[in-house]
Parts: sequence; structure tokens; C-alpha cells
Amino acid sequence: MDIRGLLISSGCLWLGACNESALPLPKAGPNQTQSAIVVPYPPPPARPEIVPAKTGDRVVWIDGAWSWDRRRWVWQRGRWEVPPTGAHHALPKLEQLPDGSLGWYPGGWQWPNKQAAPTRDE
Repeated sequence: MDIRGLLISSGCLWLGACNESALPLPKAGPNQTQSAIVVPYPPPPARPEIVPAKTGDRVVWIDGAWSWDRRRWVWQRGRWEVPPTGAHHALPKLEQLPDGSLGWYPGGWQWPNKQAAPTRDE
């Protein structure tokens, strides 16, 4: 089982003790980001996190993930969010590009027309 599965399972057990039926996750979909950010090395392993109490009725849990910040990987903590209408949540992905370099595609909310949500830097 990967770390995400372990954390989700742990979160479900913890929430189950609080009479919650399951950890609400976003509708998942493919990462349709068109251009990769070239990175010199892959991100570290995911960090375990404790899922805090829900902040509302419509919120879903977004797992924490590593994000490339110009010269280094930065951990973005997990959080509760209200899903945008018509969007799915795509996990970040890392792949080897045709020239042999590593390409990182940020995850986040995406819509069927392949438009990604604005990043925090924009």
C-alpha cells in the first residue's frame, strides 16, 4: 500500500471513531497540464499528516503534496476545500521527458476543457 492509501485508511479509521462514514475526497480525473516544469530531481516521499476536523458540509480533503518552487521542493499541506463547479482534482505527476530530463506537472483543480486552475504564484 502506498503512503496515500495508508494515510487515507488511517484518516478513515480516525474519522470512523468520530461517527463519520468516510473521508470525503474530490472527484478525481486525469492530469491534463500541457507543459512540464523541468526539475533536476524527483520530490521526496510524501509526508504523513493528521486530517483536521471538517470545516464545512461541502468540503473535500485535498492531500498534501510536494510542489516545485524555482529551486527546491516545498511541501503544500493537505487541506479542506469546496470543489469548484464542474472541476475534477488531478494529482501531480512526474515523468521522464523525451530528452531524458524530468518533467513535473502540477496537480490541482482542472476542468473538462483542459484549463487548469490558476496557481498560487499567478
